[in-house]
Formats: sequence, C-alpha cells, structure tokens
Amino acid sequence: MVYHLSSTKFRHNIVVKIKTDRNHPEMASVSAIWRTAEFHEREVFELFGVRFTGHPDLRLLILPMDGKENILYEKISKTRLI
Repeated sequence: MVYHLSSTKFRHNIVVKIKTDRNHPEMASVSAIWRTAEFHEREVFELFGVRFTGHPDLRLLILPMDGKENILYEKISKTRLI
C-alpha cells in the first residue's frame, strides 16, 4: 500500500509505503485522521480485497453484494499478475 501525502500550505510531500500479506492483505484504516480515506479504502477493498481494520463503513461501492467481496482481486491473483 502506498500513500502519497501533500501539504499545499507548506509545500511538503511524503510517501508512506506499507507492506501487507499477499494472501490476506489487511492494514489499519487512516479514515480517523483523513476523512476522505473512507471512500478510497472502500474502493481498494472492493477491487483488491484489502481489509482496513477500524474502518467505519467497509462495504462495497459498485459491485453486487453477493458474497464475493473481491471479484477483481480473485481474477487478477488467478492470472498471477500480482
């Protein structure tokens, strides 16, 4: 997981990289300190299957709620692209 953080006021940039387990990707949510992260984390959860512990509303955005939470992630991992 990579976060690119920028300060427009101070013109500072920082990149934060976090390693996750490939088979069970999970990390702590940053939505408590960065409100807009809620949407981005839900998108990553839906498309890649990364679970964010402490997220206030971790549910699917677009794909149907049929029990297959990470459809795209499953397709990608089967082709071994990641």
